[in-house]
Amino acid sequence: MISAVADSGPLIHLALVGQIALLPRYAHPILIVPQVYAEVVTQGAGKPGAQELAAACQAGVVQIREVIDQQLISRVRQASPPTLSDVDVMVVALAMEQQAALLSDDAAVRTLAVGQGLSVIGSVGVLTRARLDGVIPALKPLLDQLVASGFHLDPHGQVYQDAVRRVGEA
Repeated sequence: MISAVADSGPLIHLALVGQIALLPRYAHPILIVPQVYAEVVTQGAGKPGAQELAAACQAGVVQIREVIDQQLISRVRQASPPTLSDVDVMVVALAMEQQAALLSDDAAVRTLAVGQGLSVIGSVGVLTRARLDGVIPALKPLLDQLVASGFHLDPHGQVYQDAVRRVGEA
């Protein structure tokens, strides 16, 4: 099983559709930087993902880790677009340091990670894998629920259409 470093997006999005428990099925350990915990749990108190992430950390399913190699943070910052936040840079740096996959829904973060040689998966990918594995009964209703909640996914776009086609729900 692979280890993964997550940013806040998939933790929130999968919680929105009641599927955050899928994460440890596909990655272990799941690591986050302290700033992601703060974004989701502290600043996001009462919002989707807050309670779920706090419980996952308490259960040891998700582990909070700092980036040890400060030079790695500087190298990632230099390779990143200026619009990327410090938290995003640290998430990518931790994934590199831990030789882990990156779990993110943010296009700019995903592009940076791929450019740094990391494998990347997002909420749609996790849900698609779960559907293919028979863990969830249907993908399309969950994708529609994400779209309805404001998730940036066009039901007529390629990502959505490829996912439902891949699982035979097109």
